[in-house]
Amino acid sequence: MPADKGGGHGGPYIGHDQLFKQLLHAFFADFLLQFDPETAEALDLSTINFRDTEAFTDVPQGERRLLDVVAEVPTKRGTPRLILVHAEVQRESEPEFAQRMWLYYHLLRLRYNLPVIPIALIFYPAGEGIALAVYEDTALERAVETFRFLQICLPRLEATEYVQAQSVLGAALACAMHLPADRPGRVDVHLAALRRVHQALLAGDIDEARASLLVNLVTTYLPLSHSEEEALRVQLQKEGDPTMEVMELTRFDQIYLEGMEKGREEGQRALLHQALLRRFGAVPESLAARIAVANQDDLAALLDQAYAAKSLGDLLS
Repeated sequence: MPADKGGGHGGPYIGHDQLFKQLLHAFFADFLLQFDPETAEALDLSTINFRDTEAFTDVPQGERRLLDVVAEVPTKRGTPRLILVHAEVQRESEPEFAQRMWLYYHLLRLRYNLPVIPIALIFYPAGEGIALAVYEDTALERAVETFRFLQICLPRLEATEYVQAQSVLGAALACAMHLPADRPGRVDVHLAALRRVHQALLAGDIDEARASLLVNLVTTYLPLSHSEEEALRVQLQKEGDPTMEVMELTRFDQIYLEGMEKGREEGQRALLHQALLRRFGAVPESLAARIAVANQDDLAALLDQAYAAKSLGDLLS
């Protein structure tokens, strides 16, 4: 698997791979309900256990392979009682991608001895919007094995349709889909997606951490110019519409990346304190003492934990 599939457009706050792994973890049930409802209907999505994503081509000296997301989910009825759903995010076209999906399937099947449902989330135009992709393993020009996986090609889906989707994840993902050619239409999709995130946050359907991931998705894949953003902000303020307030949720991610890029322990400590104060309003003495003696690797780990934590208790445990 490529070490880095790149970032989004316009300088995202979170890297592409990291953003989508976090999104799929946070919205896994919504992802299946939106894009593979037949599979979702057969699964108990109230119980999802994310598995180790490391696999090896050969034991013990095999090549290291790191998959994107692997979830163990109970079935509602019948046999087997557990299956794996493997979701792989692919940023750029790669001739061997289908073969890699086939390889990952077999690695997971051998490692866990569970059935595997493979899904690819594609960010470049390829095939249809949502369809089964096929890979054939051949020998002597004969097909030995035929492998199929669900391929969701976002650029082949219409943004204007999905921005109205029931799922807030589907609405936010519209910003990575086929967009209106005119600039006002693109701004409309951007605003509609942010509006859905804001509404879901106000309704209590998502928390600030998940809202922040969705805002990052919108601003990464459908960025506005500074002048467009300011004009939109002024317009909404005049209308008394608070939608643009959700943009402030990405401020923590800016702090996070500034600290990681700075790479100096004292700078990381200061930025970690600032991030904790912004997120939780306080830094307990026990945590402050831990930060004071942490080395650069530990500080980096704490920054990761601070981003994912829902409360200070998660950091203190």
